[in-house]
Amino acid sequence: MTSARDKVVSDARRLLEIAGDEPLETSAETVAGLIAAVESRLAGLPGPSARQGKSPNHAAQLERLSRRYETRFAAMDSVREAVDRLREITSPLTILTRAPEELCRASQLDRGLVSLVGDGHIVARAAYFRDDVAGAARALEALGDISPRLEHPLIEADLLRRRRATIVPDAQLHPRVHRPTAQVMAWSSYVAAPLLLRGEVIGVIHADRPSGRDLDVLDGDVLWAFATGLAEAYETASLRRSLRRQSTEMREFVDWFGARSNELSDASMELAPEQEEPPGPPGKLGVTAAASRADDRIVFEDLLTRRELDVLRQLVRGQTNGAIAAQLVISQATVKFHVTNVLRKLHVRNRAEAVSRYHRLVRGSPATPRAPRTPSGLP
Repeated sequence: MTSARDKVVSDARRLLEIAGDEPLETSAETVAGLIAAVESRLAGLPGPSARQGKSPNHAAQLERLSRRYETRFAAMDSVREAVDRLREITSPLTILTRAPEELCRASQLDRGLVSLVGDGHIVARAAYFRDDVAGAARALEALGDISPRLEHPLIEADLLRRRRATIVPDAQLHPRVHRPTAQVMAWSSYVAAPLLLRGEVIGVIHADRPSGRDLDVLDGDVLWAFATGLAEAYETASLRRSLRRQSTEMREFVDWFGARSNELSDASMELAPEQEEPPGPPGKLGVTAAASRADDRIVFEDLLTRRELDVLRQLVRGQTNGAIAAQLVISQATVKFHVTNVLRKLHVRNRAEAVSRYHRLVRGSPATPRAPRTPSGLP
């Protein structure tokens, strides 16, 4: 592909008698400038006969050069229009389904096949045959049972490394062509290009022209440009879908949170009457009494808050969440919150381990009696 463009630019520079050893510049702007310069040079000559006498091949070469690039620019414009139509589609799956048809509409290619790469295999997803919709459907159904592995020596494996369009001649005889796929598609030759998404190959697009002229460099350039635009359109649609899904989930959460807040703000608060401390369960009085000899406030002073320590004491007494809520005049939800914090801070998994940890810490701490208060006015 690059050598053909270099030859065209080199011919134009030779016609203009431009000397120099610097590298050839083959951008569209440079080629357009060379064409304008050649036309200006020819316009300044005395006439057709004089031009022919000076260089008989100049006019023919200039015409071929101009026709070649006009054809190329028109083909690339058609590719851009096809990609723009795909960008208007919001569904990533629909983009892949429509891609073969858009490719054929924008080029001289007659058949297109889009496949995705998954688990190291090539899986056909969409096909389009110009003027043969039924044939495309049959081929796609047959290819559904064929999933060649993307590995050496399969020629498509080179697309992972080269990352450009490749023309494959004599597909029925080529040793690196997947034979079952070539038979289903009835390929005599084809051109293939990878679909790249954030630098990763996610698929392959094949195209061919069963009748008419052979595939050439322009067909490869057209397919590569289309594959690049298709991947970008697919990625954009995928990102938009993810954003829409996240936006929907966020709205649902905000609606739920708002409804829940309204319920809490409208609910009336009822304080449970203070109840006498219920008797402890049988068999635990001795343990509780032993634990109470030490001041647990000193043991848990820098570890638990006052309310968390109150909840832990109730746990030690074997109280349920409902009993703790009634004893401390708080809701059961608040009790659950404090219990969770107590378990986390004590590095235990359940209430039984929390009770065991409480007894170990309290027993290991020396009793620290508080100094008696001195009545006011006494020494």
